[in-house]
This record gives sequence, C-alpha cells and structure tokens, in this order.
Amino acid sequence: MKISDWKSNFQALFRPALPDRAAVSNDPRTLSANADRKPVEISILSTGERFVHAPSLGQATESRALSADPHRDELERGAVERIDRWDGRSVRDIDTERFYDYPHLETHTALQDSVPVQARAEWWHPGPHDPAYRSSITVLAIDQLGEALVKQYVVDEARGAEGWSYSVMSADLAAQILRDYGAASDLKLDIADALWDGSLPVQPAEIGATYRGQIVSIRGDIACQIVGDELAIEHRIGTLAISDPQQYVGKEVEISYPCGKVGLVRQVDTLALEVNTLQKLGVEKTSGALER
Repeated sequence: MKISDWKSNFQALFRPALPDRAAVSNDPRTLSANADRKPVEISILSTGERFVHAPSLGQATESRALSADPHRDELERGAVERIDRWDGRSVRDIDTERFYDYPHLETHTALQDSVPVQARAEWWHPGPHDPAYRSSITVLAIDQLGEALVKQYVVDEARGAEGWSYSVMSADLAAQILRDYGAASDLKLDIADALWDGSLPVQPAEIGATYRGQIVSIRGDIACQIVGDELAIEHRIGTLAISDPQQYVGKEVEISYPCGKVGLVRQVDTLALEVNTLQKLGVEKTSGALER
C-alpha cells in the first residue's frame, strides 16, 4: 500500500460521515441559462465531494445590478423624475445641484427641447483678453417666462484651475452672449411672453390656410408659430411634412395646408432665394426674346 493511500484511510477513521448528496443536475435550465454558460464539475477524490461551477452565473448577477451604490442610483432616479416633471414654466424650478453629481442630466430631453438646435452647442469666447483665461457658455433650457438657464465654464491655465457654475439670465441676454461668441447674428431665444400669459390669441392651424412667421417653440406635439404681432398658430408636429422640426425653431418659415391636414414647411430665406432665381431667369428669357 502506498503511503498516500494509508494516510487517506487513517484520516477517514476520524472524519464524520458525509451526508448523502443530491445527484448533480443535468437540467440545462439549472446548469446553463444560455450557450455561453459551460458548467464545470469539480471532484475531490479523497472526500468524494463534487461541485458544479458555472463561470457566467456570477457575471449575469453583476449585469442585473445597477451599480455598486444603490443609494446613488436612487438619488439619480429621483433627479431624472424631477426633470421629467418640469413643465417649462420657469427654469428656476430646475435643481441644478444635481448636475454636479450627474452631469449627463444637463442634456436631458425635457430641457434640450426648449432650446433651438442652433443654440445648444457650447460657445467659447472668441477673443479673450488673456489667452490663458478662457470662458464658455451653454444654454441648457429656456422657459415660458423668457429666462434661460445657462452653464458658464472657466479655464485658468496660469493657475491650473477650471470650474463651472449654473445661473439664470434673460433669454435676450443669453442670445446676445451667444452672438458675441460667434453664433448667428440673427439668433433669438426669446419667446413672446404674451403667448404664455394668455394675452396673445392662440389658434390651431386651418386647412387651406398659409402662415408665415417665426417658430418660437416646440412643446410636446405642438409647434408654435408667431404670425404678425397679434396671433400665435399651433401646428401639430405629426401633420407637418418634415423629419426634424427642431431645426426650424427660431427661424421664419411658411407653413401651408393646400391639400388637407398635411402642412408643407418652407424656410422664408430659402423661398426668397428661389424667387430671386426665378426672377433672374425671367429677365434673361425676356432679354433673349428682345435680342431676337
């Protein structure tokens, strides 16, 4: 008899009897939830014990967990829900403290939808007095009262420092800063206060009519257009023949309903260009006829 066998037999005399063990299950639902799980059976000859290890089970458990900090997850969900409930009335209702912990909430859809597409970018001061001290501004949201929530970022390379803050200013001032920083010279962020306080009449678009004016906002499924100085027209996004209505916010457009409920949208400056081209072609045609 080998020494190792003698040792095992001797230890067995003092080891308590092992309880009967259930047979290892061969049910694929138990051992492997999918093709990636490959159970491995581990046997210890000296004790007769057997174990089944499925490497992917631990990974599946980890993937179901939101993160290692459930409390932080709960706080983030609460912050998201509060922004979801923002009614657009005032940007002062937005809890900017949460942005420091969850910066991705700055671009939440409920906020971005209130800002024209051409004004959503981060704009840097084009000509700072000190090249080592740079600043930028980003418009995060615009409310119905004509105020804007902005993020101002500062970089001080001489001190090796940077930081940012959130503040509220008038939409007119925010638009002016953006224009100074390089945005389009005709950029506007103000929304007519009268539209929201009820003093300006609001009407739904009518079949057969044509409306020309600036699209001032998009709220849910409604695009609001100011026609003249005395009327606001509501257009349902689903009826407009465009794929990206946000690109027209802040721009003057012509919306017509010549064939039922479908609204045709054309930007005014594009129309002017087409008219000029047609007029030019007409002049050239007339000139050619006179020469003949």
